[in-house]
Amino acid sequence: MCSYPNWLKRQEDKADLVTVKIREATEKDLPSLEWGGEFSRFRLVYRRAMKEAKRGRQALLVADCNRNIVGQIFVLFSTVHADPRPVPYTGYLYSFRVKSEFRNRGIGRSLIERAEEILLERAFRRVLIGVVKENLDARRLYERYGYQVIAEDPGEWSFIDHENQIQRVVEPTYIMEKFF
Repeated sequence: MCSYPNWLKRQEDKADLVTVKIREATEKDLPSLEWGGEFSRFRLVYRRAMKEAKRGRQALLVADCNRNIVGQIFVLFSTVHADPRPVPYTGYLYSFRVKSEFRNRGIGRSLIERAEEILLERAFRRVLIGVVKENLDARRLYERYGYQVIAEDPGEWSFIDHENQIQRVVEPTYIMEKFF
């Protein structure tokens, strides 16, 4: 496991990022995205996302620390149904997370920056991200990077879990946008 000594935890973000690499996920990374079982219910969602990435419809990025996945963000090369004002060349960021013991070290910032770079390379002009209303820390993070709340969404969606059961989710969400 990639860990930091206590003295390094107190250093600037740049020092912490030395051993973390942001890269595109591979098939071999899929089990690691389950984070030791915490997110195994999303196994089929991740497989489908990987298939879409192979088709060029999205990118799956991971933060790799000594071959351990400590963060992730997915970049969809299209807008989503929750977009209150669809604009051409809009991307969508989702499945963004950093393991708790690796937060506040610049890893999340690096994931967002790389995701935005990928969108810019593809001539996208706008990006959306949803944030659960109760997740004030994430909202503040996105606001620091120029995202603004443009709408609310009931956050109702469903997926088929790793046991082939339909799971319904209700997470009231703010939709945030950023223009490049």
